[in-house]
Amino acid sequence: MSGYGFPTLLQYSRLTTAAADLKSRAEQARTEMVTGRLADMKSQLSSKIGDVHLLRKAIDDVTARQDAATRALGRTTASQTALTLASDGVVTLGADLLSAVGQNNEPSIDIAATKARLQLDAAFSAFNTRYEGRSLFAGDAADAPALGDAETLLADVSAIFVGAADNAQLQTDLDFYFNDPAGGFATTIYTGGTGNAARTEIADGELVDYSAKADEQAVRDLLRHLATVVVADQQASFVDRDLALSTAAGGLIQADSDIVAIRSRIGAAEERIAAADSRLEAEATAYSLTYNEHTARDPYEAASLLQQIESQLQASYLVTSRISLLSLANFLR
Repeated sequence: MSGYGFPTLLQYSRLTTAAADLKSRAEQARTEMVTGRLADMKSQLSSKIGDVHLLRKAIDDVTARQDAATRALGRTTASQTALTLASDGVVTLGADLLSAVGQNNEPSIDIAATKARLQLDAAFSAFNTRYEGRSLFAGDAADAPALGDAETLLADVSAIFVGAADNAQLQTDLDFYFNDPAGGFATTIYTGGTGNAARTEIADGELVDYSAKADEQAVRDLLRHLATVVVADQQASFVDRDLALSTAAGGLIQADSDIVAIRSRIGAAEERIAAADSRLEAEATAYSLTYNEHTARDPYEAASLLQQIESQLQASYLVTSRISLLSLANFLR
């Protein structure tokens, strides 16, 4: 006679329930083997789960600040590059132009004017630089370009030359155009926002401003003097043309120095952001080590446990299969 006895619904139910539990435990062990992390922290950590959640939130907060710092450093680098391109060679240009005017060397003046036009186009392009889809020099209007077009600026400056009787009036009219809120630069050329770009939080309550705008005085002066050189070269009949050229040449040299000051300001902010990024990296490392101490799972132990569970599961399937084949006829056979 068989030693299995009569199969019952209760026996079968218990075996299938045990098999389902083993499958669940196997899946958990498999997950822990792959991720190296506890799969069911709530039940496995018990009273420590609250501390682990706080650690996870701290890690997420630090990571978010690290991401913000990384983006900020990317923008500062792009801004520095743009400022360099905008003012590249203007000191030499100004010095060469002063020399050419002093020697009444028209070919050299023409060459300087040609270089000024190229540099003006480069400056407009540089100040319209975008990073991650956001304008770098448009202030709080990050979705808009910072400047209009160079052709409009040159046309306006040409009109100012035509209406000026001498260099004194020319400079007065240029002052109004470039520096007055109602002047053409503010109303036509600068197309960015009135406020600064958003600051970046690098620590609790510590915000850093690393922005620069295309309507800052140094930028206005750079564009003013470049445009003046270009237009003055074409105004041979202007009574004070050489004086206008000399004024613009000296202005270019000063504008370069002022642009350097903006770069230094951004550089100081860059250093603060980089230092904060290093601190955040140290915090993230410390939090992660503590978090791992609570939640890490040895993959080798998980693999060993998985092997044991799979063996038990196979045995459970075998017993269940044999019971399911039992019948009264088989029992009496």
